[in-house]
Amino acid sequence: MADDTTTGGLATDAQQSLAGVVTPVDSRPRPSRGLFAAAAALAAALGTINVGLIVFKLPRQPLFIDFLAMWTGGRFANADPARLYDFAAVDRAQAWLLGAAAHDRPFPYPPSALLLFSPLARLPFWIAAWLWMAAGLAAFAGACALALPRKDRWLAAVLTPLLPAAAWAGISGQCCFLLGGAAIAGVALLNRRPTLAGMLIGLAAAIKPSVLVMAPLALAAAGRWRALAFACLAGGGAVAVSAALFGLGPWLAWVKMAGPYLSHMAADRRYAGGIVAPGAMGARLGLTGPAEFAWRTLFVAAGAALAALAFPKAAPLEGRLTAFLAASLLASPYAMNYETLPLAPGAVLALITAEGGAARWRALAALALLAAAGLPTVGGFALITFVTVSLWPAGRRARVALARA
Repeated sequence: MADDTTTGGLATDAQQSLAGVVTPVDSRPRPSRGLFAAAAALAAALGTINVGLIVFKLPRQPLFIDFLAMWTGGRFANADPARLYDFAAVDRAQAWLLGAAAHDRPFPYPPSALLLFSPLARLPFWIAAWLWMAAGLAAFAGACALALPRKDRWLAAVLTPLLPAAAWAGISGQCCFLLGGAAIAGVALLNRRPTLAGMLIGLAAAIKPSVLVMAPLALAAAGRWRALAFACLAGGGAVAVSAALFGLGPWLAWVKMAGPYLSHMAADRRYAGGIVAPGAMGARLGLTGPAEFAWRTLFVAAGAALAALAFPKAAPLEGRLTAFLAASLLASPYAMNYETLPLAPGAVLALITAEGGAARWRALAALALLAAAGLPTVGGFALITFVTVSLWPAGRRARVALARA
């Protein structure tokens, strides 16, 4: 019967339409007017916040300022890879656009990321920047289309651009659209195309390891061995190709600078308000020495628990999306507020699939918390609350499904 309904669904719909039979489009109960009003108010508030963020930031920094560091790193890789992680040299190379503000703007990505940035760096900056953003937006939109039902994709198209994280990522030219799209598509394709899913996840991790640091544990805990194997092959392949193209020197330099760089950024007061990785918030809270180490360890353990326990095969897709991505944000040594953007499809899917008034209100509250996670100062605390509100009911449904199996 299941095969008949899936393979013959289109034919059945056509026959019923020709016969004049009206079939229900959606059996879910309609949301209450109060929920609609609250969702509209949230959308209006987010739109106002985003306009404010853009109006505030653009006069103070050039458009695509973060992509400038990526593009500059690509230029060094093409001309002088030995100086790729020479912070002073990379800063000076950005002075043509930043002027006196060209300081503390290094290329922080591993050499495997140069497989993206080296070709882009052969183009003039503004052409490369707009191509970069177009590719990222296309990848993110495609990933959302994979994760969301066709009839509900409009909701993600409306709500996701309204999130403050989207505004931060867009005006700075960050990589969360492209990498988030790869990670979202990877999770959405795990059941249907595990090989492709693993490759997408592995390549995204090769570009920015900190945002998918718990991906191997999540895949192993869920028994996704094929996906894990191809993630390792794709990521390892990117490392090998980059070493062949640019030499081992940049890799040795990156390994040497990565730890001190992350510690410096976490302690820098200019960036402290934008940090959402809870483990990196210890310095902002005044923690030092063993206390800060214990704080970081707590959230690494929390991320590991999410990856190992909240990402089972039986979990619904919205729960898996949230657990997979949030696990790495909790455990990451450093993550900024714009890196919460890939959590959006899971939050929207939870709102779409929620059954009953209480569940819908909770999903809308989670979406509001995700929006707050993209704001300065409150982002890290909002992220922790978002994960708690989002995954507790998802985990309960997964336990019920396992009990019935």
